[in-house]
Amino acid sequence: MQNRNAVVAAAMGMVLWAACGAAQAQPVYKWVDENGKTHYGSQPPPAKADAEPLKLQSNNGTSGGSAGASGKGGASARAKQEYNPDGTKKIPKDVAEFGEALKDSLAKVDGKQVPLNCASAVDNIHYQADQMLEVGQKNVRDGYMKQADFDKTAPKIREAKGKYSVSDCQGASGNKKSFYQCMSSSNNHVMGCDKQFKH
Repeated sequence: MQNRNAVVAAAMGMVLWAACGAAQAQPVYKWVDENGKTHYGSQPPPAKADAEPLKLQSNNGTSGGSAGASGKGGASARAKQEYNPDGTKKIPKDVAEFGEALKDSLAKVDGKQVPLNCASAVDNIHYQADQMLEVGQKNVRDGYMKQADFDKTAPKIREAKGKYSVSDCQGASGNKKSFYQCMSSSNNHVMGCDKQFKH
């Protein structure tokens, strides 16, 4: 489905912006493995009790820049802000790395399969689409994204969101039904389910 691919492409573009401070549909955990390598994921590994959920949004509801991902912030972080040639704020390196790790994590599907629940699947799809739109709006306000870029992406997300409904789910078959079943789990993201069940 061409519109489905458009929303997933748009979603992939929005994930990095989400790392700048917007809350995700699910918690994101950070842990260090036995080799000292830092990992991010939507589920902590069972053996890592020290995995910590990351706070991705500041208390006042605005994007926290690198404060959300690295714990750094305040006036000194703002004073060091760099800008892209198009005038948008540069995403700090640690936040960009976090965004890439988050994108990889969201593209994976939870191994625990849940029964098809059309109401839950549609709620999850719509919620995640709304979150992507909110992320884009916050990042336009905070200077990390140009309004024109948001205006080009947002209609694709809204259009794709409108194509998913309980009645569509109930009549679905093949990969589309599998996609809805995948989205029945609140541990899965639309990017991971779409990657596994193209339709």
